[in-house]
Order: sequence, then C-alpha cells, then structure tokens
Amino acid sequence: MLPTEQILMWQQLFTLLSNLPTDSIPSLKISLSQAIELFESEILTQNVDLLPDPIAAKMRSYLTESHRLLRLLPLDVMFIATARNPTTIEQRRQAYQDKLNLLLKYCQAAIAA
Repeated sequence: MLPTEQILMWQQLFTLLSNLPTDSIPSLKISLSQAIELFESEILTQNVDLLPDPIAAKMRSYLTESHRLLRLLPLDVMFIATARNPTTIEQRRQAYQDKLNLLLKYCQAAIAA
C-alpha cells in the first residue's frame, strides 16, 4: 500500500482531472496545466524505490504512463481548438476523452495499489 501522502496526491490529481471544464478551451487549458503541475511537482518526484518491490514496479508503470498521457492531453486540446470540420472536432474530442479516461483509471489504480 502507498503512503497516505502519496494516496492523497493521486486523489487530488484524480479530482482535478475529473472536474476539467468542457465548455471552454481556455479554461480547459488552465485546469489541465494545473493538473500537470501537480503531477510533475508532487507525484512524479516521489521516490517509489522505497516501496516494496511489487508495488514499486506497478507505481513506476503508473507514473510512466500517466506522465505520457499528461503530456499528450494538451496536444489533443490544441487539436480540438484548431479543428474546423465538425467530424474532425468530434474525432479529436473522442481521442482526448479516451486518453483522459485512461489517465483516470491509472489514478484509481495508483490509489488502490
């Protein structure tokens, strides 16, 4: 099991990501950057090597994949903002939503680890 402090950080990230605005691209960009800042400054800096082996290996995977997705989400938002064709906008929104849902699953898995 993760230390309480790490669980709280993952829960905070989960809450931020769950409450991202959907009605405004500028608001979404700001909120997403806050989530990225929390992840990079608080979660990514935690030393998972101090955890027991099976948990440490899982956490390394969750950290790696979460970091990757958090770096891709702003690109999806940019693609949504610049798309003009309604079909393209919908495809971009779906790609963004798929990544966000996967990221939320990683947060839940990290909290449960």
